[in-house]
Amino acid sequence: MKTLRKTIYLSIVCLAMVFTSCSSDDDNNDDDGGGQGGAEFLTAKIDGANFEAAQDPAVIVSATTSNGVLIVHGGNNSGETIRATINDYTGVGIYQTGNSISNVNSLTYLTLPANAWMSTFDIGSGTLEVISDDGTTIEGTFSFEGFNAQAQSTKNITDGSFKAIIE
Repeated sequence: MKTLRKTIYLSIVCLAMVFTSCSSDDDNNDDDGGGQGGAEFLTAKIDGANFEAAQDPAVIVSATTSNGVLIVHGGNNSGETIRATINDYTGVGIYQTGNSISNVNSLTYLTLPANAWMSTFDIGSGTLEVISDDGTTIEGTFSFEGFNAQAQSTKNITDGSFKAIIE
């Protein structure tokens, strides 16, 4: 029953991410809007292997804040993505994931085709720390243990850091 409950929660969160992850901004130009040329990044270690969001041919890092929700994600040219969704975002501080059935914050590592290791609700465990948010640029660190209900496996994401222009 517990596995079924986790599978249902993960399915709901994955569907929500699919419907909210795309932006209508498809210009893909190299100017990050802040004139900083490549100042954005998202890096981590996935089970000890280096992960870095793409910088070429375009920077694949973004951050949005809207209605108290922070979303940060970065992807590489191989289809791997790390995504953080923080609800009730209030700025600089530490945000937990996976520590309570009522906590909808999530940290997710996604690969193609359609695999996701998540820390959300009471699944996995994670922390995202926002160390700087000036309303234009956001910077922070993260780590989490993500669980994949379909594969019944975990991935440890460590040494995560990001800096992104807020769209």
